[in-house]
Amino acid sequence: MLNIIKRFGVTACYLLLMSIFFEFRLEKLFDGKQFLIFLLGTGLLLLPSLGEKTEGETTLQRLRRISFCALWAGFLESFLLCMRVMEQLQNREELFAEMALCLRPVFYGVCIWSVFAQEPKKEEKEDVTAKERGEGSFKEVTVSESYAVFQELGLTRRECEIAILICQGMSNGEIAENLCISEGTVKKHVSNIFEKLGCSRREQVRQKLFS
Repeated sequence: MLNIIKRFGVTACYLLLMSIFFEFRLEKLFDGKQFLIFLLGTGLLLLPSLGEKTEGETTLQRLRRISFCALWAGFLESFLLCMRVMEQLQNREELFAEMALCLRPVFYGVCIWSVFAQEPKKEEKEDVTAKERGEGSFKEVTVSESYAVFQELGLTRRECEIAILICQGMSNGEIAENLCISEGTVKKHVSNIFEKLGCSRREQVRQKLFS
């Protein structure tokens, strides 16, 4: 969440600086009707995936999916607005001016993409790589069996809980939310888990379970 706020702040500052340098009024970038249509289009493009519950999908992955739909909705709306303007206007100067204003939905989509579409964290990439290599499915082992395995390997009760959530593909932030503890506490437990299991990556925790 903090990273998103930072990205939003940087984007807003950049727009403000550009408006000052080029003596441009920022209010020209916003059109209420176009923005509402843009939001509607984004919602419609999200409809096919609303009924699908992607297993192991993280918050960042959901935000990237929403951002992609917003970007695509902006391009589609701007294209249709430009086509309408080309049909209605014949004067070249007015045509260029109106077509420039028609690109505002693309601007909305790019802004949303730049704020929310973050790169996956290293730990998420490692989990995806492990799944692609087919290193066993967590569903093949019950939670109680996993708990017993990690307990035999010397983990504490809390460390066992976190190790199980790691095997389920959760990030540190998701584990913190799931267990109602701080992310800093999760990082400390993860570090202890790695040390006790002799691991340096999250995928190796899964390997310990299935071995």
